[in-house]
Amino acid sequence: MYRLIGIDNEGSVDYRVVRGRNLSVYRALGPHAQVVGRFTPALSHWAKYSNYALSFRPDPWHWKGVANLNPRTFRAQSALALQRLRARRAEFDVTLQIFGMFSVAGQGFPVALYLDNTMALTLQHYPQWNPMSRRERQEWLILETEAYRAADVIFTMSGAVQRSVIDDYGVPAGKVVTVGAGTNFTLDGPDKQEYGQQTALFVAYEFGRNGGEVLLDAWRQVRAALPGARLQIVGPRHRVAPPGMPGVEWYGPVRNRMRLRQLFEDATVFVLPSLFNPFPHVLREAMALGLPCVSTAHAAIPEIVTDGHNGALVPVRDPDALAGALITLLSDPDLARQYGQAGRAAVSRAMSWEQVGAAMAPGLAALAAHH
Repeated sequence: MYRLIGIDNEGSVDYRVVRGRNLSVYRALGPHAQVVGRFTPALSHWAKYSNYALSFRPDPWHWKGVANLNPRTFRAQSALALQRLRARRAEFDVTLQIFGMFSVAGQGFPVALYLDNTMALTLQHYPQWNPMSRRERQEWLILETEAYRAADVIFTMSGAVQRSVIDDYGVPAGKVVTVGAGTNFTLDGPDKQEYGQQTALFVAYEFGRNGGEVLLDAWRQVRAALPGARLQIVGPRHRVAPPGMPGVEWYGPVRNRMRLRQLFEDATVFVLPSLFNPFPHVLREAMALGLPCVSTAHAAIPEIVTDGHNGALVPVRDPDALAGALITLLSDPDLARQYGQAGRAAVSRAMSWEQVGAAMAPGLAALAAHH
């Protein structure tokens, strides 16, 4: 069995215990490889403060974004990761790097990447999510291109990212493989039975990027048609709905997984009208718990939600279409149940981390065998 080491941005946690957004991929690879460890190339306190000083912007949110995403952090994290890998070179046969925020490829040992997004897709769909200056952006794209071309194999969560890696970065199609992603909610509970609550659930920390304002505009139409309907908003740290807006309940961040799961189980429909979200795991989590999903038709979302089968897809920034989809599902429990059951079946059939691990395993084994 080959030995694998992982590098990611999840911090100092034990992947065998903590369920993070992507940590499950290591557990899924357990039957196929000996996972000798994982780490995050985190900057030292001095380097972090220096980076923040060099990245200063008047707006705190923009300042944080620039400090965490710029060519300096890319190079610094790359150097830290390479230093640790070289010190442990005798312990592993292949490296799995999650996301393209740094690069360890082309340094004499095999490297596989696992990507949910590219900068090219961000610039195409939601350029304001990229906080860098034009010069920094150009420099980042060069670093990103070099990293992708130097990698031995690139696994992608979606076909949208696979196409971007090939078309936007010139990577040979033969070394880019779509393997999908799993859900972090399990399917061990009973099938959902109740769909008459008229409750819509939104879960996302970044309210604006995930279409929160569009949702509030649409909700006025929903409440006019369904006076008893409720919208529950989870994630944003600050209250986002105008005071007294009918039927809107704000929960803020919910970090307790059991409490969050209960909110999903008590809802009728899950709604995420994202302006840009390259691969929203939360849609699969909602589907795993039997919720029909209403989202937007862009990036990888049509690969997760099938319009008219397990949910409804509407155009980006279209509150009228969003309201129509919500009214239809909230007022028709039988249709909501049909979509919800179809979504749960899709997750159980083809959306597990175990399937992702099995899809990655041959490529990783081949890299380990040839190096």
